[in-house]
Amino acid sequence: MPSARILIVEDERQTVDTLRDLFEQHGYETEVALNKQVALTILQERKMDLLILSTTVQENLGIEILQEIRKMSPSLPAIMISDQKSKRVESSSAKAGANIFIVKPFDDELILHTVENLLESRFDIPVSKKTKTYPKGKK
Repeated sequence: MPSARILIVEDERQTVDTLRDLFEQHGYETEVALNKQVALTILQERKMDLLILSTTVQENLGIEILQEIRKMSPSLPAIMISDQKSKRVESSSAKAGANIFIVKPFDDELILHTVENLLESRFDIPVSKKTKTYPKGKK
């Protein structure tokens, strides 16, 4: 099976580098968009398997970007990351269509496990044997 393709929509260079390195070390292909227009263009031109989006892209427009992406790709699994631990931001992310909300700084194992779970549920098959797997119901 070809590796899964992950679109990272984030404008903080350090977070982009961390996520890209982590995913590529574990066999995933990544694309990066620093703004809404680039993200939408990538989704029009390429099939992506998962979206990771920051709430801070372009001055807190991340939720609006996710709403726009949902119009194009309603079933694309999405993880919203934020440096704000806020019920309001988490609730807004869920309403916009995020499957998972994760607060920065995030643990590498947690983000990998979350990505694997979302991809496995989407494709109904294991996507990676390089990272730890957990029994159903355990996280």
